[in-house]
Amino acid sequence: MQRLFSMFPEGGPGAGLLLLRLSVALSLLLHPSGGPLMHAVLALPALGLCLGVLTPLLAAVCGLFSCYDFMVMGGVTLPEVGIKLLTAGALALLGPGAHSLDARWFGRRVITLPPRKSTSVEE
Repeated sequence: MQRLFSMFPEGGPGAGLLLLRLSVALSLLLHPSGGPLMHAVLALPALGLCLGVLTPLLAAVCGLFSCYDFMVMGGVTLPEVGIKLLTAGALALLGPGAHSLDARWFGRRVITLPPRKSTSVEE
């Protein structure tokens, strides 16, 4: 999983990624088509995005659902699906940020190695 993220930014960029995750999750939940069953099914990936769990995968799911909603359900217009695809794609490529469960589980670790014993070869 570490290979999916180049880093987990903190501070302002981390907060921006948190807002982007919330935006993509809300776009997943607040679509006009589908009934209560569809909203219940989409609540799990939306919750995962809010918490930052498997962010690239769930962002891709959101993008695929937006395409499905446009092509099959007819619930969104072409500009709306374009914006949803762009935000989901950006989130999938950028990763979750420091304020996520992905950062806690898969974040970079500092490994401290003990000093190397010198071996001197006397001739």
